[in-house]
Amino acid sequence: MIGDSYIKASAPSLTTATLMKTGQTTSYRTGDDGNLQAGRLTNFSTLAAKNPFGNTNRFTDELGGSTYTNNIVIDWSTYNGSNVLGWYRLRRPAVGSYTWNQAIDNSLIFTIGTFTSGWKLANIMEYASLFNWANTPANKINYAPFSLVGDFWSSTTDANNTANAFYLPNSSTLHIFTTGKTAGVNALFNRIFTVTGTTLT
Repeated sequence: MIGDSYIKASAPSLTTATLMKTGQTTSYRTGDDGNLQAGRLTNFSTLAAKNPFGNTNRFTDELGGSTYTNNIVIDWSTYNGSNVLGWYRLRRPAVGSYTWNQAIDNSLIFTIGTFTSGWKLANIMEYASLFNWANTPANKINYAPFSLVGDFWSSTTDANNTANAFYLPNSSTLHIFTTGKTAGVNALFNRIFTVTGTTLT
């Protein structure tokens, strides 16, 4: 049946069906996160299997290395056999801030290197996937290759008050907050890359 075929084709890849590890390795009691370290990946930055470039690095540049000439970070923990999520690792704008609409508008026209389309403002779950819970609150996304500080818009609107959107306050708290869409906040852009062998498009 067409419906059955669609469901099978849309089923998640088994390689990405398990949630990722949080990064926390310190245990404070038996049965806690640091003790069990449940989840996919060998550790926060090491894959359990090789990426298409033949290494086990969770984060690489678009060429499989760690040069980051274009400031693009590929997160191989999101790879499903065909596509992978990649990030522009520098805050946008480089100076100043965006309103929520400006953040979305500028993400849609963003271009870097040969990747001239497909960029978008990250949603709140995509940000959460980058949290390293072994770090202090102010450093949850302040680690190589990102090394980010500041507050970051998400593309996710607050359904309780649609004049607000969620943002990541990369500060002394681990909360996710909402604020008015006219506030000035930084942003991170990402896009889905199609993977063919070791070529990303």
